Amino acid sequence: MDPDIDQDYAEFLKLLGMRIKQMRKERGLSLRDMVVKHNYHDSQWRRYERGGPMNVPSLLKIAKSFGTSLSILLEGLGEYPAACVGEVKPKAKKKQSESRPDNGKKKKA
Repeated sequence: MDPDIDQDYAEFLKLLGMRIKQMRKERGLSLRDMVVKHNYHDSQWRRYERGGPMNVPSLLKIAKSFGTSLSILLEGLGEYPAACVGEVKPKAKKKQSESRPDNGKKKKA
């Protein structure tokens, strides 16, 4: 795998872990609350807060536990600099007349 991607992924997980911990504390939830009320294993939750790997179902469960959306949970994490994003340009749409073999003219009924 690409070393840059590995580094980006590690940074993403670290930031996500920090966000999860912050959101738990903002909601006044203890680690015990996450275990008892939300059915997490203690070591599993600690791993999430330290930036350990997680899958999409886990992310969905975490968002649901906090009463928020996945987009809010992940907002701003893993964003690339504008210069990198600007290099990826969307394909230009063809004009309707270019995509129709009859040069865009409607046939009379």
